[in-house]
Order: sequence, then C-alpha cells, then structure tokens
Amino acid sequence: MYLLIDEKGREYLVKGVSDVHTNYGVITVEKLRKENVGKTIESHTGRRFFLLKPEILDFIKKAKRGPQAITLKDCALIVGYAGIHSGSKVVDAGTGSGILAMFLANIVNPEKVVTYEIREDFAGIARENFKKANLKNIKIKSKNIYDGIDERNLDLITLDLPEPWMVVEHANKALKVGGFLVSYSPSIEQSKKFYNALNGFRSETVECLLRNWDMGVVRPYSRMLGHTGFLTFARLIEK
Repeated sequence: MYLLIDEKGREYLVKGVSDVHTNYGVITVEKLRKENVGKTIESHTGRRFFLLKPEILDFIKKAKRGPQAITLKDCALIVGYAGIHSGSKVVDAGTGSGILAMFLANIVNPEKVVTYEIREDFAGIARENFKKANLKNIKIKSKNIYDGIDERNLDLITLDLPEPWMVVEHANKALKVGGFLVSYSPSIEQSKKFYNALNGFRSETVECLLRNWDMGVVRPYSRMLGHTGFLTFARLIEK
C-alpha cells in the first residue's frame, strides 16, 4: 500500500497494482513501484506528489464507513484516560465500522482486541477495513455483549451501544480491579443512566470539542468538530 499526497494536501491510499487517476493526472503503476517511499513522484501532467508509507491513522481516515463511527478525538481520549499500552487486554462493543477497534489494536499489539458485533453487515465492513490495514490482532465475536462477556482480567472494555448500563454487571466480572469501562453515548440521558448503574466503579463524564486553527491568518476555522458524544470513564475499584 502507498499513500500519495498532492500539492493541495489531498490524500490517495492506493494498493500499487494499477494506474492511479487523480485530479492532477495519472501516475502509472510502473512509476509508483519504481520510486522510493519518502520521495516525490510526478503524474503524466508533471504535477508533484509526495509518496509515503501509510500508517494506522491513514487507514482509519480512509476506512469504509457504515454506521456512525467514533472520531479520532474520542479514540485518543479513551486511550489517554484508560492508559492502555502494548499488551493491554481489551474488549470492544459494538464494532460498527471498526474504527475504534483499529485504533486500539494498533496500540495493544501484540495483544489481541476482541470486538463484539451482532450485525453481520457491520461486521463485514469492519473486516474489510481490518484487512486493508493489515491488522491481524482483532477478533470479531458474533455475540450480544448484553448476554455476557467471555474474556476475563481485562484492562479495558469500550462500549458504543444504545444501552450501556446493561453491560455493567458483566464488566464487573470481566475487568481486573483497576481496569476501565468506557461508554460512548450521543445522549446525556444515556450517560446518566449508565452512571446510575456503576456500582463498584469510580467515574467521570467528559465531552471533547475540537477546534482547528488556520495559522496562515492566525484565526480559528469557522467550522469545528463539535459535539460527537459523551464519554464516561468508569474505573473498577471493587468487585
């Protein structure tokens, strides 16, 4: 796989098995394979592209979307607040397009992320995204997590579900003491109901708003990535 970036910053994630057609002309597959990563490459019209090796964030940005996906700002908060690292044991539910599972799997590698998803159409989208990113440490489990969690001694359980409070009892059994249960909910009413069910946990709820700045004119962009959801971080302190 290759990542091409044109003069306007547009990105093209390509396999390198056929010619690449862009707004700035065609890059032949022969030229793509001949050039080295880290150098520039020219289309048939003479326009320059940067040639890079794609990393996990490039695959996430270009991943196929099905249901509404958790954003990168929220993924980063989950990892930061839960403090996971290489070797952490993580369960994720529901998978959706697999964006959060991809983000988590890249961090906990070589440990495996187990992600629960009951809808096969969503699981199919996620599998396609995992394959494209060459992530082999994710297992999709076709099971309703409301019915229970098979894994034990977990460091983190993430929930992107309409009724996260139904998982609290199962999470208490599956998490190690000190582990985190994190729920992502678009509605504050969902977050409140989840909070009310958190027996044995110490928790806090946050909302992340992201505003980018245009440093050419030194002012914020008129559009910002505002509310996406509420994140409740619950740490198990007693079983």
